[in-house]
Formats: sequence, structure tokens, C-alpha cells
Amino acid sequence: MPSATFEKQGALLVERRRHREGPPVDFLVWLPGTSFLCPNDRKAVLTAVKWPPKTPTGDALRDWLTEWEEHDAPASAEALDMERIAAEGFGPEAHEEPNENTRTII
Repeated sequence: MPSATFEKQGALLVERRRHREGPPVDFLVWLPGTSFLCPNDRKAVLTAVKWPPKTPTGDALRDWLTEWEEHDAPASAEALDMERIAAEGFGPEAHEEPNENTRTII
């Protein structure tokens, strides 16, 4: 998993933050004298930072954002074994007959 912060000493700090409530992920961007709160959107972060590409820091920031995009990509549907989920899903008690071991006392 990539680091949750990207930092260039004294010039730039980008922190990826996860939340329990509200939007699940956002980025806090700090530049000297200003700070921005950006949604989980690469374009919003790059617009707030305004760091040019083709510089060491600009390329490193873009690579860092790409790592998070790859990390957060949803799992493909092919990776799920639906037959196994149907057979084992929700634990063994979900596959027992509920009235199998019961008696009625009158």
C-alpha cells in the first residue's frame, strides 16, 4: 500500500485521509500559506497543487496519485468465485435447515 502522505520539505504536503462518515476519501493539500480540501479526484488535487509536470516533484506526485488509483481500483467480477460464495457464504449456520433439530412441546 502506498504511503498516506506525499511531502516535499517546506513546499508541499498532500495527505490522503479516510473517513467513517461522509465521503470515504479526500486529500488535504498544504502549500505555504494555504490549504485545500480536495475530493478523491486526481484532477482536483493537481489543480490545487499547480505543480508543473516534467519536474521531479511533479512527476513523483503524479506517480503517487496513480499508485492510489491502482490501489483503490475495485476487484474484478471474474476474481469472485460465485459458486464458493453460494456454498460457504454467511458461515455454516446459513446452510443448515432451521427446523431440522427442533421439537414442539405441547
